[in-house]
Amino acid sequence: MVLALVGGCGGVTGPSARSASQQPPEAKVETDREPVEKRFPQFGRFTGVEWAAAPLGRADSRAPGPTDVRLSGVAALAKADVRRLVEEYDWAPAEEPPDVLGGIAPRVPAGTAWRTSREFTSEVTRGAYTGEFHLDPAAGLMVFDTVNATPAEGS
Repeated sequence: MVLALVGGCGGVTGPSARSASQQPPEAKVETDREPVEKRFPQFGRFTGVEWAAAPLGRADSRAPGPTDVRLSGVAALAKADVRRLVEEYDWAPAEEPPDVLGGIAPRVPAGTAWRTSREFTSEVTRGAYTGEFHLDPAAGLMVFDTVNATPAEGS
């Protein structure tokens, strides 16, 4: 599954722009830190993570090629990293709650005052892929939902 995360095509809309008919099939929830650490070093040394990845669309042997992959998860951040993120980036109240893969949705707390940062999102994605990041500073949680997230340079 980790290898599938690096493939992808361009032209995919952002994670929250998908309709129910575009939702990928249910994916297995993973707890392996390495794929998340490589893609999101800005999170710092998180204390735990649950994530899932799923291909978007349907495979078609008549059109071979890379498949777009949606990656969603919840990372529990270390207190020092929460402080650093709050100090380094301008976080605003999120207009909508996080939209994640079905297997991750039960792991996203309801009734949370989620915050988002355009600056943080831009730094993480480097303009190379789409993504949304929601931070709950009080609980120390970062929820992420991306399409074709690539490892950061030097990872």
